[in-house]
Formats: sequence, structure tokens, C-alpha cells
Amino acid sequence: MNQRQLALAHFNRAAKYYQKAIYVQAIHHYLAGLKIDATRAEIYADLAKAYEMLGCWDHALNSLETALRLRPGFTTALRRKQRILEEQAFYEAAQNRLDVNPELPVQHRRSENSTDNTIEIEHSRFTLTCPDTTPQSTISAVCQLAERIYNEVGGMFQCYPRHPIPISMEDASLPSYSTLNRTLPPWAAARYNNGIQLIHRPGNTGTGILSTLIRHEWVHLTVDLLAQGQCPRWLDEGLAQTIARPLMNFEHEYLEDARQNQQLLTMDVLKKPFHQFDSRQRRLAYLQSSAIVGYLVNQFGFARIREILNRIGNGSASEIAIQDTLGKTPDEILASWQLDNNGANHETQSNPRTENPFV
Repeated sequence: MNQRQLALAHFNRAAKYYQKAIYVQAIHHYLAGLKIDATRAEIYADLAKAYEMLGCWDHALNSLETALRLRPGFTTALRRKQRILEEQAFYEAAQNRLDVNPELPVQHRRSENSTDNTIEIEHSRFTLTCPDTTPQSTISAVCQLAERIYNEVGGMFQCYPRHPIPISMEDASLPSYSTLNRTLPPWAAARYNNGIQLIHRPGNTGTGILSTLIRHEWVHLTVDLLAQGQCPRWLDEGLAQTIARPLMNFEHEYLEDARQNQQLLTMDVLKKPFHQFDSRQRRLAYLQSSAIVGYLVNQFGFARIREILNRIGNGSASEIAIQDTLGKTPDEILASWQLDNNGANHETQSNPRTENPFV
């Protein structure tokens, strides 16, 4: 195998690892290939995307600068740079606002039912289980954030879990980590499934990112408790997305492109489980649900949304609960949202660096 073929083999492996959301290995192969052939701007742009998924903003931006030196005006690199700068600004600002000290020590004990490689943290409001390779700073941050979010989300919905919530973390930095031993879908960094599951990734330990992930899943947990598992998917995901963080400018632009191209999803589609969609449709479903729920909160107030969840939890069909509370059917809500300021840019039209009003 000559040098060019060896570089291409690394790039192909990197792409496969990226598709499987094993970003650490993807980066390893991108870098190995670039040591052999450092002339390809598109590879540096793809390397930046892998760094972006780990929250390694500076590494991502450096890769994009290299791509732009190799190919001035490279549209893909310029677009990714704009997006990453926006993400970096938001999550760093969110981290600065959080009163979290990752150096705060955490008392822990090993679970009696786990292996020697597992740590379990017991708290009155949650239990945290994670590999003993998880950094103590990450464990401390998760514990502090979970306690804070318990109070904030509970107060917002006027609903608190009666029993400690299980939180588990998988360590994506381990050499043995692969799609075979992960319990989450490849595209997800967290999930609610009768508990909260998180993935720890190197670089993705900033409290701004952790707070967004935990808050998103805690909203799912609370909605599940209130609506007894019967909340429409678009409302459930929209609440989790909207409360976790506001839509960013590049996401508003994505929605606007979908609107102009008549590609927005119907409410019947948005009722379906999002994991069944392809990557593009799934992304659109999350963003559209978030924008619709943000529109409803602005129009009717959060108390009305809480009332809908309570009605569903008390046995009302979701569409009846929505229509009785808001005076609109889901289809009429979609139409109103699309008409209101063209549907895509309604929420606050503010810079996403501003605070989320829900937080």
C-alpha cells in the first residue's frame, strides 16, 4: 500500500467511525491520514465536524482555518466556522452563568450490584452510576447540575419525582467503547428511558453542554410523569428542546429553508417517534417541534402548557386537551405558527447568546 492509499484508508475509517458517532476514533484516523497527506481541505473540514461533536471548539476552529488556508473561500468550511463560533459562544456563556464548581469533592460508594469498574453516587434526588474512569470533575458537575435542574424544572412544571432518579453515564473515551456496547442510539448523547442516560466524551465535559443534556432529559422525565406517558411526541420533544436551550441562528435558518422549500413536517408526522426518521427528517422534527412549542409559550403562557399535560395525565385525549386549552387543533397550531412571522423566526429573534427565558 503506497502513502496515498494509506492516507485514504485512514480517511475512510474516520468517516465510518464518524457515522457511528465514535468521534474519538474518527479524529484519530483523520489525524493519522493528515500526517501523510495534509493537502486536502475537505478532510480538515470533516475533522472540524468531529471535534465539534465533542465540544472541542478551539480544535474545530483551528482545523477550519487550515481548510481555508488550503482552499480560500471554501463554502463548507465557512458555514461550519460560523456555526461552531455560535455554538461555542452559547455554551461558554451558559457555563459562565452556572454556579457549578467541578472541583467540589463528591462522596461516593461502589454499588453492591455492580462490577469493580463502576462507581455509584447516592443522593436523595438521584443516583449516579458511571465507570470508574469518569473524571471526578465530570462526576461533581453532573451531581451539582442534577440537583439544580431538579429544582428548576420541578418548579416550572410544579412536579417533582417522588423517588430518586437513576442517572447513568457511559464513557466514550474508553478503547473498548463501540456501537456494540452503547445503549443509546448512535446520534444521541443522552436519553430518558425510565432514567437519564448520558455519554461522557473527551472534551464534552463543559458544564454548559452537560446542563443542556441533563435539562433536556429531565424535562422528558417530568412530562412523562405529568402526562402519564401519553404526551404527543412533538410537544414532548419541543418542551425538552425549548427548555434546554433556545434555537440558534443557524437552526432558524435551517427551518426557514425548509419552509421556503415546502419541506416542513405535518403534525401527523410529528406525532411519530423521531428515532424512526432519517437524519435530515429527525433534525427537522426536533427544530420544528422546538419552534412550535416556543411559539405556543409566547402566545398562551407556560401555565396553559402545564394545563394540557395535566389534562392528558387525567385521561383526556391529547388532541382534545390541546383544543380545549388553547382553542386550536394541532393542525391549526401548525398553520398559525407558519403564518406568524413566516413560522421560522418567531421565538425571540434574539441572539442565541442571550439567556434562555426558561432557565
